[in-house]
Amino acid sequence: MRKIFAIFSSTDLKIGKMIRLVTRNEYNHCSVCLREDMSKFYSFSRIYRSNPLIGGFTVESPMRYTLSSRTKLKIVGIEISDEKFARVRSMIQDMSRNCDEYVYNYFSAAAYPFGGRRFNRENAFTCAEFTNSVLKTAGVSMPEKANIHEMELALSDYPTWEGRAVDGIEDGPLSWGDDRYLEHIGKRRACVQMAKRLRLLMLGHA
Repeated sequence: MRKIFAIFSSTDLKIGKMIRLVTRNEYNHCSVCLREDMSKFYSFSRIYRSNPLIGGFTVESPMRYTLSSRTKLKIVGIEISDEKFARVRSMIQDMSRNCDEYVYNYFSAAAYPFGGRRFNRENAFTCAEFTNSVLKTAGVSMPEKANIHEMELALSDYPTWEGRAVDGIEDGPLSWGDDRYLEHIGKRRACVQMAKRLRLLMLGHA
């Protein structure tokens, strides 16, 4: 047996605070982790801290969550078979290799406060859509197109740790790795990246 983790976070950023205000849920973001040392997370989120509009598949350093002492995490441990773990790992490795082909699903994110309609686009996910897809690949019974709160409820019987990120994540062995979160991106480069991502999203299959 192997273990994967679903990680729900309450981030200390303006967008996160706005999402929590609209959804009235304690957590505004979710990720998955395949390592028991919590050294690397996977999600669909902003790539750069300074620009919330440029998003896609991200290999997140947990250090993102220790920048503020107010960030809170809920970490859910899920035991799965070796075969299902291999499927999840293969799925994530494929996304990592082809990350430029994946884009954040801005359409679903924009529609969520107005009833939660999901827009299916090829290679486009929100953090919730991605996490839900990973959990289903792992064989976990999940509601169709679950939002963050619905995923929390579906996973309520699994072992859970909840508390401040700075208390639950050890700083010692961690590094930023390939995470570009703190990298500064200029306006021109940001516009080019945003145009590319919108083009990919528009060309996705309905």
